[in-house]
Amino acid sequence: GIHKDKMNTRFHSFELVVTPRQVVEATKAVFHTILLQRSTGKYTYSRQDSGTFSVGSIGVEDSDCPSLEFTYVRLAADDLDHWLSGEIHGFASSLCQQGVEHTSGKISLEFFERKKARWLLPAETVSWETWQLTLYVFQPKTDTEWTEHQKKLSDDLADVILTIAQVVNRPEYVPRNPVAENLDSVFETRFLSVQPYLHKVSYELPSETVAGTVRKLIRNTFAY
Repeated sequence: GIHKDKMNTRFHSFELVVTPRQVVEATKAVFHTILLQRSTGKYTYSRQDSGTFSVGSIGVEDSDCPSLEFTYVRLAADDLDHWLSGEIHGFASSLCQQGVEHTSGKISLEFFERKKARWLLPAETVSWETWQLTLYVFQPKTDTEWTEHQKKLSDDLADVILTIAQVVNRPEYVPRNPVAENLDSVFETRFLSVQPYLHKVSYELPSETVAGTVRKLIRNTFAY
């Protein structure tokens, strides 16, 4: 069985207010910024020494977001972007299906490492850093509301990206570079030109909606 240790994980959280069509782009802007800081080039290990390696180069590119009126820097890795977009689209469609005027949801990017099974101890995944983004979704009613919203969102996103840069520059724990045979216990190796630390995306939707549905079900059950 896989045991998960969350005791030593670092936790960072941000909040943004977005419109339904900004959910995907705003989340991608934040998560791509984190992945840019939590990735390396691909490792090529020496055949003579499994602890010696060279690091491949990585490219970066500007990403323009018309719906946000915002530009950020991300890794030039189409396969990583494709994977991340797929994860976030699931969250966005679930969130916007809530059908509530003012709804919210949380989406997290969690970094972990795999610890091998040792005598009497099972294999485990140990989380070492989690970034949680809470999005509040609303729809501006007037042009003035829209203009004010866009300006605030641009300012807030810039603050988030600056904070991420400050956080990752602190001298805090990241997993040690592994020997060749343990590479995939620390890094995600399936992308062509970049090597992020192992990570996963998860999300949660508003519990009020669930509670409301449960209350309705209970009401209907006893409506005789």
